[in-house]
Amino acid sequence: MTLNASDDTAETITPYKPRDNTGISFKMWRKFFLNRSPRYWALGVVLLFCRLLALLPHSILLRLGAGFGHLIGWLSPRVRGIACVNIQLCYPELTPREQEALVKASFRELGITFAETFKSWFGNVTKLYWPSATQEGLEHWRAALASERGIILMACHFGSPDLNVALVGSLVRKDRTFVFTYRKPSDSIVDAFICDARGEFGDHLFPVNNLVGITRALKKKGVVWYAPDIEVKNKNSVFAEFKGVQASTTLAISRIARATNALVVPYAHYRNDDDRTYRLRIFPALDNFPSDEPIADTRALNRAIEAIIEPHPERYWWSIKRFKNRPEGEKKVY
Repeated sequence: MTLNASDDTAETITPYKPRDNTGISFKMWRKFFLNRSPRYWALGVVLLFCRLLALLPHSILLRLGAGFGHLIGWLSPRVRGIACVNIQLCYPELTPREQEALVKASFRELGITFAETFKSWFGNVTKLYWPSATQEGLEHWRAALASERGIILMACHFGSPDLNVALVGSLVRKDRTFVFTYRKPSDSIVDAFICDARGEFGDHLFPVNNLVGITRALKKKGVVWYAPDIEVKNKNSVFAEFKGVQASTTLAISRIARATNALVVPYAHYRNDDDRTYRLRIFPALDNFPSDEPIADTRALNRAIEAIIEPHPERYWWSIKRFKNRPEGEKKVY
């Protein structure tokens, strides 16, 4: 269903309305081009080129992105090798030809992800995507809102995370604060760009290690967007099965949910067959989460991610080293 004024909650609940997001600020451009380091000039030129690409009609930009994705797969044997290993591990039931086809499709989708990200950074998402976006599972979202508990909106690296975040704002939210998390880069200029490009998507943008801010937001019944599927190896992770393979998975969501009594609601976006419109899908809140078993909790998260990617496995980021760290005694896979 499409969210509009006829929705039975529209009079009392409104979606988040960001300011027009038509590109990064002039102040940010100055950080690149007036910097003493030539490497930032080069980065500024690349981003300026991306800004110009974002002016193209959506369908043309996606076709260019698909071609760029194929080029990545062809020119980068190392990245292609990672995707091949991941797909062989996660889809052993497929024939070698089917696995190869999935690898090829995954690079096409990776290029489209870049194109969608440019549109999200430099376009007005409320005009580009919201009017035609549809929502599935709104009953799960309304139940979460009615619980009067904080909500961890759990996504993953499926398609463009930036577009995923931009579309979240079209969900009705009552008076709840929207917080989005990201992995803070070590470079301060790059970090400033990320904050500038994504800053219009919600009320706050927190690094994933800002546990104080995340916890405080959830205790105040806020909504926190979190993608837990980038591999970590530290005392806050355990190995849990993902697509039949043991994967190092963060315990952060389990611990945050326990500390704040927050619900964990899986969430995804899907590009429709017309390659122009999108639909959001809200899944039921995870049952009995968190439990007393950390591994069971992380397995529940991974099952939710499996459910998200199942309709379009080619759109998952198979080019990342999801299984870089192995349980003791297991051989490296990359």
